[in-house]
Amino acid sequence: MKRRMLIILVLLICLNAGCWDLREVEDLGYVMAMAIDSGPQGKIRLIAQVPNPRVLGGGQRGGITPGASIAAKPYRNYEGTGSTIFDALREISRESSRRLFFAQNRTLIFSEAMAEKGVGGVLDFLKRSVEIRHGLTMVFVARGDPAKILDIPNPHATVPALRIDDIVRWRGQTSRFAPVPLSRFLETLSLEGQEPYAGVIEAAFNPAAQVREGEKAALEPPLTLRLTGAALFRNDRMVGFLDETETRGLLWVLNEVKGGQIVFPCPGQEGKKATIEILRANAKIEPEITEDGIIMTVKIREEGNLVEVEGPLDTSKPEVIKELDRLHAAAIGNEVMAAVYKAQELGSDAFGFGEAFRRKFPREWKKIKRDWPEIFPGIEVRVQVVAHIRRMGMTGKPPFLAP
Repeated sequence: MKRRMLIILVLLICLNAGCWDLREVEDLGYVMAMAIDSGPQGKIRLIAQVPNPRVLGGGQRGGITPGASIAAKPYRNYEGTGSTIFDALREISRESSRRLFFAQNRTLIFSEAMAEKGVGGVLDFLKRSVEIRHGLTMVFVARGDPAKILDIPNPHATVPALRIDDIVRWRGQTSRFAPVPLSRFLETLSLEGQEPYAGVIEAAFNPAAQVREGEKAALEPPLTLRLTGAALFRNDRMVGFLDETETRGLLWVLNEVKGGQIVFPCPGQEGKKATIEILRANAKIEPEITEDGIIMTVKIREEGNLVEVEGPLDTSKPEVIKELDRLHAAAIGNEVMAAVYKAQELGSDAFGFGEAFRRKFPREWKKIKRDWPEIFPGIEVRVQVVAHIRRMGMTGKPPFLAP
């Protein structure tokens, strides 16, 4: 009987015991975005954005924090400088009343100066951290001061970190910028035949802030957040940028085009355009070894819907659709080659041509892998695109074309 009572008491104690490492929610500052910049005297500057739940909880776009007498923003950008990232975090703790918690962080921004200097030295903390979720965190390079970019107001999405996350979720609308998860960025750094890339974020002019003569002052801020293009790396150092067209050319090859539009000239209609909405696409790389050297053939298959045609073009005719397929396939090929030329100029194999060669020709790769950075700019790249219009909408003929 005593033994049974002892067992029951032990079980009750176990059920009532709390977690030894319990962290109360009100004691944590949930970091939603972090930026890493080069600081003075070779130090690291860290910016961490933490939402203000007291303001956001009331559904306000700014308000009075309880106990304060001044208006409060719905977020706070904490900033610290240290010899390492962890050192900078401890510097921030001297002004933050809450412990910074990174499990909800979705955005990692490197300044342009830090990216050009090399991010390898700061990645160790990010790899070792048990809080930072590598698959959730998207990597960007900032054109401009990242602290200013993370402080651009907006009347619709008041926390910049959440605004960035929302834009990333809708990247398939254009596929013209290239956010990449931290997990893939780290994985690519470890590959022999592929270089990493990152998205680009900047402060752009806000056209909604324009005020016409006689109108009242605009409530819109003069600047807005913009995700645009891609940053190419060689090892852990950034070597240059791709514009939006070149970026989608890169994404075609990487199977990362999830949607968007292709605008190209209408056949036989000078100055007129046709527009295809991308439905799906896939690509594969086929390496070859020839007498003339290494050839990479990129084969792309794409399907889309015809959503707009300018001019009197009768799309009910099969020969017209065939010509539209040919023209928008050519437009895809031009985007890919634009990206290839820029990447070869910068010496960054973000496409993974070297990795594709290693998989197909492992013995030959061992002989050339050390020289791949010098070989890559001179390889021949061919693009084969098969494009197909799946649907044409509710009409085959434009309204002004005579029956």
